[in-house]
Amino acid sequence: MSYGDCLTNQSGLSEFNGGDDVDLLARVMYAEARGEEYVGRQGVCWVVKNRMAKNLAEFGGSTFSGVILSGKFDGMYTYAARCPNTSEYGWTSSLYIAQNHATQYNPIGTCLWFNANDYYDDYSRIYNGVEQYNGFGTGWKNVVEKVIVGNHTFFRVEGAQYE
Repeated sequence: MSYGDCLTNQSGLSEFNGGDDVDLLARVMYAEARGEEYVGRQGVCWVVKNRMAKNLAEFGGSTFSGVILSGKFDGMYTYAARCPNTSEYGWTSSLYIAQNHATQYNPIGTCLWFNANDYYDDYSRIYNGVEQYNGFGTGWKNVVEKVIVGNHTFFRVEGAQYE
């Protein structure tokens, strides 16, 4: 199987089980940020790597497959992840970043999440001079790091496990 080959199962994430780390990383970047600038795909790569470094069960542990297939990346449920257009720059650059992830620029620091800017704006507020986010459905959390890259807001919230 080659990187980016189409997968036929259209339900859940099970068809990705046993997938190559490079292929999985390229697919998540492509599915989440194929229309963004190159640096936006780097940001998605670094969210995956930052989550791996945390090695938390909520993020899927410390492996590429664990984090990418944790169910936390909506793009992995899409046709774009299952059957990327391998002739598009969005795919070729995602694959390049995945193959060279160890040397890729980190534009997002230690951020652990990202949303489209408008979604982030809908679920954030300034309260007593502190930016807060409530998109997890668990109440308002103080935002301790935030970077906007193109159409995505990358961020990290307060919490001992995220420090």
